[in-house]
Amino acid sequence: MREEGLALQPKGLSRKAVLAELKKIRDQDQDYDEGRILCSMCTKPHPLAEKAYQMFFESNLGDQGLFPGSAQLEREVIDQLATLLHGEKAVGFIVSGGTEANLMALLAARNMAKVNQPEVVLPQSAHFSFTKICNLLNLKPVYAGLDSSFRVDASEVEKCISKNTVAIVGTAGTAELGVIDPIEKLSEVALRHNVFLHVDAAFGGLVIPFLANAKPNFDFNLKGVKSITVDPHKMGMVAIPAGGILFKDDKMLDCIKTETPYLTDKVQYTFVGTRTGASAASAWAVFKALGMEGFQKVVGSCMKTTKLLADGIEKAGFKLVVEPTLNIVAFRSENTRGLAEKLRERGWFVSYVPRYDCIRIVVMPHVKRKHAVAFLEDLREIEKL
Repeated sequence: MREEGLALQPKGLSRKAVLAELKKIRDQDQDYDEGRILCSMCTKPHPLAEKAYQMFFESNLGDQGLFPGSAQLEREVIDQLATLLHGEKAVGFIVSGGTEANLMALLAARNMAKVNQPEVVLPQSAHFSFTKICNLLNLKPVYAGLDSSFRVDASEVEKCISKNTVAIVGTAGTAELGVIDPIEKLSEVALRHNVFLHVDAAFGGLVIPFLANAKPNFDFNLKGVKSITVDPHKMGMVAIPAGGILFKDDKMLDCIKTETPYLTDKVQYTFVGTRTGASAASAWAVFKALGMEGFQKVVGSCMKTTKLLADGIEKAGFKLVVEPTLNIVAFRSENTRGLAEKLRERGWFVSYVPRYDCIRIVVMPHVKRKHAVAFLEDLREIEKL
């Protein structure tokens, strides 16, 4: 039943009254600055991201003839991402998020393949967005098993390929454990079978290139990789929404274009029609402000905090599911679900992942050393009870 008092009121409120009500409602939301949001792959936007968003909040990338400046910002952001991911001729778009980006990739793969009963080979660890996408695109998902490190087994992927396979998917930074699938091996499989390979690097795409240690090969350096999802609104610290999709070359766009009969643009390629230029401006501002050195510092800080947490969790007697590769820590206890509930009672927002019976912590830039130390103190106290 609809709540009382929510109908459109006869007369509007003053600006002051509206803002006062909004503040009350906003106070119900969690604040990243408190450092207690440990389950989110988004974070507090960079201050310049907020400013840039405000400057361009009226622009519409779905009608670029009216907003050529915003379109230029999007092209420059895509060029920077393409260079970072070794895509000399890569093209793409800033979209609503990883779900739309993954959707566009599999739409292109399906349309290029032109088979009657299309299938896509997914890791068992694939992001849940692919369930939505398969339903929308009438794709049959075929799941390949994982190895002992929870990475997809490339040999299992190869066994799953059939005459109906239109794409295989690998993940560069799984949402639950942060592991990186063997994309190099998947590229070899894709080339052997002439199948489209999409890499979901929504999270890892803006982490892996800035790691201090050896970096796994996961991007357009590999011949088999045809598209990559990378989300600036995650580790890019860009205002939501700002997903990203990159294709290896512009030939792939022909199979996903839609004619637009009344706009300044003749065609659109994205699923969402009206797209805010504020997202592209927000990403542009952060990329310009940080550069390679700035991102290396941000990622380096997150990885140090990740190691602090992982070491502390092990010393407290808990078992890590995997050694962290990216800034995600997953661990278990004798009663993991119960422990997650106790942590929540103390104000810590962690994820409980039934599939792996683990607690998952994502060490985003808003999670500082002091927050990790406080978390470990509470964890040890709970363990003693």
